[in-house]
Amino acid sequence: MPITTRWPDSRGLSFHEEQAVSHSKTDVKLAEGQDDKVRKRILYLAHRVPYPPNKGDKIRSFNILKYLSQRHELHLAALIDDAKDIAVLPELRSQVTSLIYSRIDQAGRRLLSSRAILRSQSITVVHFYSRGLQSKIDDLIESTNFDVILCSSSPIAEYLFRSRHWNARLKDIVKIMDLIDVDSYKWQQYAQISSMAKAWVYRYEARKLEQYEKKIYRAFDKLLLVSDREKHYFPQPDNQNKIRAVQNGVDLDYFSDSSQRVPGSGGPAVVFTGMMDYWPNIEGVRWFIEEVYPAIRKAVPEVHFFVVGGRPSKEVSHWQSLDGVTVTGFVPDVRTYLGKEDVCIVPLQIARGIQNKVLEAMSMSKAIVSTPQALEGINLTLGEHALSALDAREFAAAVVGLLRDRQMADQIGQAARQFVEQHYSWEGNLRQLEEIILGKCLDTTR
Repeated sequence: MPITTRWPDSRGLSFHEEQAVSHSKTDVKLAEGQDDKVRKRILYLAHRVPYPPNKGDKIRSFNILKYLSQRHELHLAALIDDAKDIAVLPELRSQVTSLIYSRIDQAGRRLLSSRAILRSQSITVVHFYSRGLQSKIDDLIESTNFDVILCSSSPIAEYLFRSRHWNARLKDIVKIMDLIDVDSYKWQQYAQISSMAKAWVYRYEARKLEQYEKKIYRAFDKLLLVSDREKHYFPQPDNQNKIRAVQNGVDLDYFSDSSQRVPGSGGPAVVFTGMMDYWPNIEGVRWFIEEVYPAIRKAVPEVHFFVVGGRPSKEVSHWQSLDGVTVTGFVPDVRTYLGKEDVCIVPLQIARGIQNKVLEAMSMSKAIVSTPQALEGINLTLGEHALSALDAREFAAAVVGLLRDRQMADQIGQAARQFVEQHYSWEGNLRQLEEIILGKCLDTTR
C-alpha cells in the first residue's frame, strides 16, 4: 500500500504508554539505477511519528522517510503524542522494515517537564524521553547491525546517550542528527517577547538546550539544519565541518495551481494556514487581526480573512465572532483555501528555518505577504517571488495593493511557482542527505 502525501488532522491524548513492534517490509525496492552495494541499514528515530504529515516537523520527517525507504532498509522508532495517529500506522508499517513506537501522555509529560527544572534538566529532552521506547530501541540495536542512525530533532539524541550500547555497538555506527532548527535560539526569541515569568522559563530552556546542542555536536558525525542561514544560530563554531544544510521541499504535484475560490468568501479573501494551537502562529495571527486587518478592512470593506488550521485554541476560536473573520478549524484539504485569486499572509513574529506554509502557497502560485523572519530560510527575491513587510502599516499596504491589483498578484504568484520548481523539490533537496549518508559510511570503512 503506497504512502500518500496528505492525511486528515487528528486530535487526541493517550493516557498510558505502550510499545509496538511491526516487521513489515522485508524487501527494499532499490531506486532506479541504484547499486545494491550502496544500500544501507538505517535506524530512523523521530520525536513524533512522521504520519500523518500535517505539521512542519512531521512533513519533513515524512518526506525523509519516504525518500530513504525507497533506497535503503529503513527501521523506524518514534513517539506518538496524538492517539489518533495510531489509526494510520498500517500505512506507515508497509514502508519500513520494522516499526517501534511509544505513546506518551501529554498531561503526564507536563508534570515531568516541571520536574525537569528542579533537576536542572532540559524541559524538551525530558518531555520526549520514554523508558519504554528506550528499551525497545536498545533491543533493536542489539539484534540488528545498523550502518546509520538518523535522529530527527535534538531531544531524540537522549535515546543514544542513555543507550546501554553507547560505549559499545554505537561507537561503530554512523550517527547523524537532523536538528532542523536551532531550538536554543528559538527559545531565546520566545523569552524576548514574553511576560517576566514565562521569559524566565524560556531563558532557562534556551541555556539548557544550548548545552545539549554542544553535546550533540561532540558526539555525532554530522548535524543537519534546514538552511544555511540557520547555521549562524548554532551555539558554537563549526570547526570540525560537521554541520550541513538540507533544505525542505514541497510536493509540487499536490500543491499545484488552483482556480478554486475560497468557499463562501463572496469577494476578496486573505488566508493564513497553520496549526492553531502553536504559539508562534497564534501570536502572529493575533498581531495581524489587531494591528493590520482593520486598515485592510477600511481600504477593502468586502475582504474576508480565513484562519485555516486544526486544533484552534480558545482564543483563536473566539476570533470567529469578529466581523470579516472565519476560523475554519481542521479542513480536509487546505488547497481549497489557497485559491489563485486570494492573498496568503504569513505574519509570524517568531519563525525558524523554512516555513512549509510559505513553500506550499508559492507552489500554488499564491501571492504572499510575510514578515521578514518567516522568509528568512528561503533564498527568494523580495518583490519578485513574495512581498515582505516590517510593520503593520507596510503589511496592510502590501495586502491591499495585491487585492486591488490582480495582475501584480498573478505575476508574483507565477514567479513563486517557478522558483519552488527550481529550488524546492523534495527529490532534489534530499539527494544531499543521501550523499551525506553514503559519504560518512564510506569514511568508516577506510
